[in-house]
Amino acid sequence: MIIGIDISSTQYGTGVSDYTLNLVKNLIKIDHKNTYKLFFASLRHDPPQFPSQNNLELYHFHLPLNVFEILFNRFHLPIELFIGQCDIFHSSDWTQPSALKTKIVTTVHDLTPFINPSWHHPKVVSVHHRKMKLATRFCSHFICVSQNTQADLLRLFPQIDPQKTSVIYEAAPEEYRQFRLLTQTQKTKIKSQIKTKYHLDQFLLAQGTREPRKNLDRLIKAFASYKKSHPQSKLQLAITGKYGWGQDISKNPHPDIKILGFVPNTDLLPLHATSYALIYPSLYEGFGLPVLKSLSLGTPVITSSTSSLPEVAGLAALYINPLSVKSIALAIQKIVSSPQAYAKLSQSAILQAEKFSWTNTAKETLEIYKNL
Repeated sequence: MIIGIDISSTQYGTGVSDYTLNLVKNLIKIDHKNTYKLFFASLRHDPPQFPSQNNLELYHFHLPLNVFEILFNRFHLPIELFIGQCDIFHSSDWTQPSALKTKIVTTVHDLTPFINPSWHHPKVVSVHHRKMKLATRFCSHFICVSQNTQADLLRLFPQIDPQKTSVIYEAAPEEYRQFRLLTQTQKTKIKSQIKTKYHLDQFLLAQGTREPRKNLDRLIKAFASYKKSHPQSKLQLAITGKYGWGQDISKNPHPDIKILGFVPNTDLLPLHATSYALIYPSLYEGFGLPVLKSLSLGTPVITSSTSSLPEVAGLAALYINPLSVKSIALAIQKIVSSPQAYAKLSQSAILQAEKFSWTNTAKETLEIYKNL
């Protein structure tokens, strides 16, 4: 079987990037029988490095991905024109090629451009509308990253046969599990280094692209409210993530709020591990990978009781109403003031994270390919 996969999204450093990178890594790790053709379009970025093996072929097009958004989403060119014969092609969340004979699979990560277009830049909304319009025509199967996303897909696109959809969960990268296996001395050294690098002490971590959906304005107000009520607290709030679009957060919202901006993946893991807790008050998520990253390290999580987030965090999170500043502030107070609640969340975190595995994700995805 010849399997094509669009890996262009790996250049952006997003949750979809993580998904694509880890899926391919684990597919080629467990499958040495089938041939994999990796499609990568970028003018300035290099494709990720994978282990060199005979069943792996890279097709690197030195063109902006926006060019392929036009060629695929608007001109409907078939994928075979670019990577040759395939039995399966796994498309991205941005572009949707047609096919001559190839069976096309796509992963549905997030349907918020349809649920609440105001959370996105108009360009993103229009691209997703074109992508999904074509996906309903050309795709033989839809992989959904959560049951919540699957329910949204079938509600928004009733023409899709439910039998052509499956739920396959994501997982935290293997490096997060490996960190738990380090000695206490090694962990302490790494945590000390990351605190020094970013001038942090005891801090809550907020991770994600800075855009309206991430609800950072309410988080900042809640944190400021907590600090006002607890003036002796030295707790900090570290906000990571590049600016996406919309009204950005203030550069100096509070002296104990550290806006770190984009941080490399090599720093994200130690930041998750070092943080007192992850605080993730997103208004809506198709999956919510940062939550699972913290859980896999035993780091307590505060997150929203909406969309897929309870599905991912289970009983291992402290839930808030993301529309309520008071709810967020009370959660901060509870997790800081109650050692018992903190310890219980930390213990539950690892147990919950163990339910998710990239090996299982790859096996279940490969089974979809085989069935088609």
